[in-house]
Amino acid sequence: MTLTLRHKAQAILREAGWNLAPPPVIWSPRMARCAGLFVIEKDSRGTWHPEIRLSIPLLRRRDWPWPQQVCGMNCHDPEAVQLRILEHELIHFKLWMDREKDWGHTERFRQLAWEVFGHQSITHGIGHEEPERS
Repeated sequence: MTLTLRHKAQAILREAGWNLAPPPVIWSPRMARCAGLFVIEKDSRGTWHPEIRLSIPLLRRRDWPWPQQVCGMNCHDPEAVQLRILEHELIHFKLWMDREKDWGHTERFRQLAWEVFGHQSITHGIGHEEPERS
C-alpha cells in the first residue's frame, strides 16, 4: 500500500507527539526554486487555510548524487529526502497552530527540528533557498 503525502504527514505528527490533524499536502509542478513551502492563504470569507507544497521538479528527481544533505542529515534515496522536507514544513505548521508570533526559522523552530527530528540544519539544502532572515 502506498501512503499519500497526507498520511505521511499524519504519521510524522503522531510520532512527534503533536496532536494535530495534518494540513493539505500537495505536489506543485511549478515550484522549481524551493523543495518545500508552508503557506497560509486567506479565502474570500477571510478564513486562513494552511497548506504544505512540495516541488515536483526537485523532489521527484532521481539523478541526485547520493547521499544528499537535507536539513543537515544524509539522505540515501528520494523518499528520505521527501520525508526530511515534510518534517521541516510540519514544524512551520506546528508553530503556526501553536499561535507563535513568528513561525519561521526561529530559535523555537531550531529546537523542535533538533529535539524531535534530529535535524542538524534548518534549511533543506535542496533547490535555491532564500538565505535566512535575521
